[in-house]
Amino acid sequence: PTHAKIIERLADAGFFRAGGILVGTHVYMAYQNYLGVRWQSAAQTVDLDFAHAGRNVSVAIPSDVTMDVGNEIEALQMGFVPVKSLTTYVKSDETDLQIDFVTCMHRGGGTPVLIKALNATMQPLKFMEFSMEAPIQVTLLAQRGPVTVNAPPPEKYALHKLLVYGERPQAMRAKAGKDLDQAASLIGYLAQNDPEALGETWGDLISRGPGWQSRALQGLEALKARYPDLDTSLLARR
Repeated sequence: PTHAKIIERLADAGFFRAGGILVGTHVYMAYQNYLGVRWQSAAQTVDLDFAHAGRNVSVAIPSDVTMDVGNEIEALQMGFVPVKSLTTYVKSDETDLQIDFVTCMHRGGGTPVLIKALNATMQPLKFMEFSMEAPIQVTLLAQRGPVTVNAPPPEKYALHKLLVYGERPQAMRAKAGKDLDQAASLIGYLAQNDPEALGETWGDLISRGPGWQSRALQGLEALKARYPDLDTSLLARR
């Protein structure tokens, strides 16, 4: 209910109509309704992750809607305060629960960037644009009713998880099991039900350059090791 309240507030204020995209485990949970499946695991989360294409016009959703993210979070009256970078909001009485705002990498590197349409500061992340191209709409089910949000297509979400794994420092990869679990669930589904979308998206990913390919292949090898029986035949070096 706490997470639903936050998502509903930003949705009502126009976050998604202004080009915002929900990313992270809440989207993975919403794919259950979108695909007609029920996940058995890997759906636990304490963070809320929101994204916007920012200066990357090529993946932005056309919109003339504007809002003020900070004002909307303050209006929740839940005790969230921004950290120094202004890209994350935390609660002093619930330190595990935080709201993160991310965007595509830009010429300024990792320097947080202000998204004027949202009056929100967001943290640029490598490879984020891959998840934000051609977003779809999915529905989250909450106590007060359904909430429609923008989300990455499931095939992009799944393969982005492999990129994220490959980008993690070696010391942090032991904590990346959830990413691989979610990728496995979606890849298993797509291999059976939409192999064309999965294969084409993988081909697009590894054609984007050696950095993209090396990280994707690292994630793929980790996925195979964790799920040796998973059908990954559509994900091969091309």
